[in-house]
Amino acid sequence: MPTLLPSLADVTVPPHVHVEIASSMDALMTEIGRRSMMGFAGEVFFGTAFLQGSRLQFTTAMPVAKMIQVSKTDRSKKKDGVVGAMEHSNRPQEASHAKHVREYLTTTACIGEKFILPAFTFNYGVGLDDESPDASLILFANANDGANAWPGILCLPPTAKLDTTDGAHRRGQIEAIINDSKISTEYKDALKRNAVDVKIVFESSRSDSHQDFADCGKAKAIAKSLITTFDVRDRRNNRSRELVSNIPFLSFYVDATASNVNLSSKSRKIWSMSAIRMFVSHIVDHHAQEDASVQEKTRAAEAFIEALVRHMPQLRLLDAARNMRDPEVTTGSLREKHGGDVALRGIGMAIFARAYLHCIENEMDFDVMAAKLADVDWNILDCEKDQLPTGEDFQAGVRQHAKPMWGHILVVGESKYRVSSSQADADGAWDKIKAQIFAEERQAA
Repeated sequence: MPTLLPSLADVTVPPHVHVEIASSMDALMTEIGRRSMMGFAGEVFFGTAFLQGSRLQFTTAMPVAKMIQVSKTDRSKKKDGVVGAMEHSNRPQEASHAKHVREYLTTTACIGEKFILPAFTFNYGVGLDDESPDASLILFANANDGANAWPGILCLPPTAKLDTTDGAHRRGQIEAIINDSKISTEYKDALKRNAVDVKIVFESSRSDSHQDFADCGKAKAIAKSLITTFDVRDRRNNRSRELVSNIPFLSFYVDATASNVNLSSKSRKIWSMSAIRMFVSHIVDHHAQEDASVQEKTRAAEAFIEALVRHMPQLRLLDAARNMRDPEVTTGSLREKHGGDVALRGIGMAIFARAYLHCIENEMDFDVMAAKLADVDWNILDCEKDQLPTGEDFQAGVRQHAKPMWGHILVVGESKYRVSSSQADADGAWDKIKAQIFAEERQAA
């Protein structure tokens, strides 16, 4: 058997990784048998070896219990300096992240539900010394085929431990659940019935291993609206998606992929899924019937939104545009009119949630509430944005032209302003709206 492939000639393999080549599947099986006869007590994993980034790597899968057995984590401590952090493979544990991972596993894998975990990335080569055991990687390869990926087996000695590069929180919580005396045997067995995919990078440089971890974290986070759309295991997400699906107006005008609560000024959509979830969440959190389900607390939300569309002029116009009755009306023109329309922003949905609860608690007809909200001037300014002064006078100009109803939700910078979507500002806006729309009733009383 040749000892090296031409493809590996320029690849640095760590000292404790021994690469062998088997030119046929029979030869590969013979190597496995030979090790068995010699009393090899370690672990043998089938998988694929490959080149990536000028390094030899191996990908395989293994049961979660086996993954815990053959791997380890090496965490730095919180408040470590650069030197301390550089001496360890992993970042300190983040309590909130660990909690989320644990909750995910105990509500899915531990009860037999569908779930998915990203692949674990391990290292073999960093921090090894002269006493460390050699891992053998046997590749089924033809020395002349010029390939860069090969079927193979990894023979890991019993004392060898794979160092965790990426997946320390996942690994830590799997191990914690398996060893937790308060977790039932049924939960643990359900978790152990699963396997995970594993990538092993053969790399001896700790600095390069740290770079691998940093590179693993560079993937862009999934937009919150898309998580709300996809993650229907979360009851509030599921109800938000159901609400949008049940109302044609929302199906047409809700952006399921937006990263922020508020959409860009040019977007043809009105609200993001994050804003819809904010609507649902406020109702659930503040409903008078604390023990009621998410579905029960929001059972009339469809009827409420439909009443708003029937009565509020900006929503009526956009509904007509949706049905091509008035193609000249655009979401952007209405959203930006007179400095911006609050109803067509994320905070608008937050205010509507408060109006919904008011109706439920006071047994108020939705159409009556919607008609009252239609009388509110939802525009932020008494002029257009391009009529505001520029330069040093900009901030004072915004304050001067801001309508009293909305001045408190404006965050004004040197040359632009934005509309806050905080819960406190939504509370303040709703208090002002109530004072206006119920003024006549209070005077009559």
